[in-house]
Amino acid sequence: MGTVVDLLKRWDRPQRGCQLPLWVEIWLGISAMLCTLDVIYTMLRPLTNRGGPLECVYELWNWYADVDLRYATANDLVTMATGRVMIIEIVMNLVSMFMNRSGSKHTLITAFTTNAFVFWKTVVYMALYISPADGNPSYINPTATTYDIIVYFWIPDGIWLLMPLIVLIRLWSELLVYPPGLLSDNPTPPTGRSAYYYTKASNIDDNMSNSGIHLPAA
Repeated sequence: MGTVVDLLKRWDRPQRGCQLPLWVEIWLGISAMLCTLDVIYTMLRPLTNRGGPLECVYELWNWYADVDLRYATANDLVTMATGRVMIIEIVMNLVSMFMNRSGSKHTLITAFTTNAFVFWKTVVYMALYISPADGNPSYINPTATTYDIIVYFWIPDGIWLLMPLIVLIRLWSELLVYPPGLLSDNPTPPTGRSAYYYTKASNIDDNMSNSGIHLPAA
């Protein structure tokens, strides 16, 4: 048990010279790869659909499309639009990974933002299937069993909802940097990377004051 806990702690720490926890960086890479495959699938339909020459390459996607008829429809506007949005997510994921390895100060906010995009895009997509208004067709295959709907639709979409949410929660505290002059008289000491940035900001202000440079009052 101790070994597992130690492993999880090690994965939750950034590698030397990086800012993102290792598991977040791995997730960004996996997400970029799967989103790229997903975009190719939607762009090349019907070649990637059942009966197409690329069906065998996208067997897992077609399991999903057997339940979600939007994915099985070559000219579906919603999945075409989400595919274009995914291109932005892919680029931001790769940029986040590059920034993380190059020590950019924008790494955390970029990784946070791209996961926020993924989270809310998935929320909107899943909401389309929850109690659609009268007169709108259902895109859940009527012949799909409850097992198929849960295993091939809700669980994959749920993972794509849960993972970005966990990343957002994990990175949120890393973004809490307090500007000088906005803290209470007895603030709670910041922890983690926020403590480092706050200390750096305080030192800068102290150095400027000691040098005769006075900052305007807030």
